Amino acid sequence: CSASDDVNVTVHANPIVDLGADQQTCAGSSITLDAGNAGATYLWSTGETTQTISTSISGNYSVVVTNTNGCSASDDVNVTVHANPIVDLGADQQTCAGSSITLDAGNAGVTYLWSTGETSQTINVSTSGNYSVTVTNGNGCSASDDVNVTVHANPIVDLGADQQTCAGSSITLDAGNAGATYLWSTGETTQTISTSISGNYSVVVTNTNGCSASDDVNVTVHA
Repeated sequence: CSASDDVNVTVHANPIVDLGADQQTCAGSSITLDAGNAGATYLWSTGETTQTISTSISGNYSVVVTNTNGCSASDDVNVTVHANPIVDLGADQQTCAGSSITLDAGNAGVTYLWSTGETSQTINVSTSGNYSVTVTNGNGCSASDDVNVTVHANPIVDLGADQQTCAGSSITLDAGNAGATYLWSTGETTQTISTSISGNYSVVVTNTNGCSASDDVNVTVHA
């Protein structure tokens, strides 16, 4: 006596999961990982269950994908988040005409681009304005900063031509620039001084911005 039976066996394909090559980004940016296979179910190493996740933290990320037939596959990828350079040009700065200020972007050994077009770590400026720099490190991560520089004018000091007078008379010297501070070679600190003695007289005038200038004049008193 005989009997027979048959059965169909179906072998379902596993999902193809490919998170791609290891990825890098910079602090402040994120990377999106996509497990593909729309309509499947997902379980990421982070606990998330969506097809895509975004991350801004270095680490290894893996996912298990299960398709509608209950077949699973997995993949993982390394994510590296590089630090940005720290750029600090400091507080706004002031100087006087004829002087310069050195701005330093720090971070030796990286690349620089200043708003002036210069590409060095430091620049010297002697003109009022806003100066900015973008610093890019070896990982391609960038940061920037800016600073205001104010260049104040120096006072204009003109004691005039050399002067002469006769004994018994005096000459008044005026340093101008009302409201400034004064230091004469005589030790006096007023805007004007009077003298009846031959000699060379000089004055240093400092304005309210701390900028100084000087002049001198010869006085001759004839007998």
